[in-house]
Amino acid sequence: MDLDETDVDILRILQENGRLSFRQMAERVKVSVPTVSSKISNMENMGIIRGYLADLDSERMGELSVVLTVKAKPSDLKTVAERFRANEHVRKLFLLSNSKLHMICTFSGSHLINDFVAGLGEVPEIIEYDISNIIQVVKENQRALVEPDISVILPCAFCKKEIRDGPIKLKADDRDYYLCCTTCLKSFQEKIEKLKAKA
Repeated sequence: MDLDETDVDILRILQENGRLSFRQMAERVKVSVPTVSSKISNMENMGIIRGYLADLDSERMGELSVVLTVKAKPSDLKTVAERFRANEHVRKLFLLSNSKLHMICTFSGSHLINDFVAGLGEVPEIIEYDISNIIQVVKENQRALVEPDISVILPCAFCKKEIRDGPIKLKADDRDYYLCCTTCLKSFQEKIEKLKAKA
């Protein structure tokens, strides 16, 4: 599913400054306030916009960050990732194609880094790891590139399969749902009707 030019312009503005009001965005994009509101709501529902966060400088807050790469057997990789997912020190966690996990971790003191590293030895699935202190941040941007002709990959609301083009759109309960095929559409409608009947 492709985003239009207005969607792309709104995403660019949000990446630059997420604190702007809908009115300020509408003036910059040259559309109405309800159009901005509707488009942002749709992109939130599609999962393109995950949230609105303050960009905090961890170094100015006196925190220390490390880059940690963990190697595990391919069959154990997701298990290891789940162990670290809830850890507050793990700020970013990536599964890599070479049977590795890549993490960016932040700590308020070096003693916490030592405790964290000591805990790595207690994870039996870890084959080896490499840890490096971040000594200077040269560039740190959001990973999403907002460019013209963005194509959105949506999960089917019923089967969760990725929809790469031409989703079927269903409006229910004042919300848009996207489905991959007529079979999922029918099953999803039946599910909604059952839920309504129970309510």
